[in-house]
Amino acid sequence: MPIHSIQWKAFSSSLDDEELIADAMAWLCNDKDSVVIEKTTSFHGPDIHIISVDISKRGLARKALAHLGEVALQQLLDESHERIDEENCIHFRLSISDLVCGRIVFTSAGEYRTIKGKVKLQIYPNDVVEEVAQRLLGEAIERAQRMDWPTTP
Repeated sequence: MPIHSIQWKAFSSSLDDEELIADAMAWLCNDKDSVVIEKTTSFHGPDIHIISVDISKRGLARKALAHLGEVALQQLLDESHERIDEENCIHFRLSISDLVCGRIVFTSAGEYRTIKGKVKLQIYPNDVVEEVAQRLLGEAIERAQRMDWPTTP
């Protein structure tokens, strides 16, 4: 599959259970070792936790993408022309509250409590970006069907 990397990022305050969000992200990407929690403070003083996943090994990235499941991947495939930017990345957001309950639900920008997802496509000269994205998502759908992903956490 023509994937370069997959990244996830979520923000939480000191009032949130960042370990719960980290566990949900580990389930999402199917790799607990890739989850990083960075604790910092905001400009105004309160603690902020940045929970991120950056998978650049292609095999793990393919597996993490397929773990979204057939329904979510089909939605990405249907909306791929709207979600690809000029840097050949597919962008999407997931609801944190749904994810910690084991559900993958897309949200839109500006909604409260989201996890940002970004899939970097591997593009070569003469490749048509949208065709590469469609091929990647189609192969991920096939893998998700074979593996019966996502499984409940």
